[in-house]
Amino acid sequence: MSFVHSGGVDIYYERTGQGPALLFCHGAGSNAATWWQQIPAFSQRFTCIAFDARCFGRSLAPLETFGHEALAADALAVLDAEGIASAALVCQSLGGMTGARLALRHPERVWAFACCDSPLAIDHPRMLANVAAFLGEVAATELEDRALSPAFVRERPAMAWLYRQINQFNPAVHGAVAGRGGPGWGERLAALFAPEQLLALDDLQRLRCPTLFVVGAEDRVVTPAVVRDIARQVEGSRVAEIAAAGHSPYFEQAQNFNAAVLAFLVDAWAGARNGFPTAGA
Repeated sequence: MSFVHSGGVDIYYERTGQGPALLFCHGAGSNAATWWQQIPAFSQRFTCIAFDARCFGRSLAPLETFGHEALAADALAVLDAEGIASAALVCQSLGGMTGARLALRHPERVWAFACCDSPLAIDHPRMLANVAAFLGEVAATELEDRALSPAFVRERPAMAWLYRQINQFNPAVHGAVAGRGGPGWGERLAALFAPEQLLALDDLQRLRCPTLFVVGAEDRVVTPAVVRDIARQVEGSRVAEIAAAGHSPYFEQAQNFNAAVLAFLVDAWAGARNGFPTAGA
């Protein structure tokens, strides 16, 4: 358990395992603890680093510091603190927005990109309409009820409860979205999708690292149809649709998610020409 100072904020992270480096970037209802079903499996072959994005978990920060540039800088600061020249990014939702910007702006630092149910903050009309509807309806402490499939909430109540508890570790999020009590949180989250903050859809054509898009079959925000449309912008990318999952297949269907992402990462590492640096000592 460590912290690195980035942009005036102490960013919390954890490192486990050995081998090529992976950086886990969580979504807006989560923190590093949310990857508890991935880290034991992935760390058998990879160095796994999971961090709390600013304003989440133990990375306490003023809301006014929250934004794409700061989030990306924090991720790089974590890699730099551990002496990691290049990592694969395993990202969910908000984390995918950060991951896409890292892969585009710092391609030498990213050897693969696994992006799970992320709106990416790109200029895609259907995606933006879905996001606007989502942000307008849900308070942050209710995120789990929208991020999980109804069947998961109904059939696995203990796991749904755990998902909620992980969300409760995010002090800045407790107030919620769109005027439901959180001082500025909803506005800060919505600001990530302001026109001047969006990537152009064809920016994704510049992604050069191996890329996997993972999507829950029942995700109502980042739908499978939209993900397939986006994937067509990224040459050679793959799509893995996870059955019986909503916005968080890494949590809802961890075994299937892990199998798909691990197979992708092993293949991406094996096919990397000239190799990439493994994690520093």
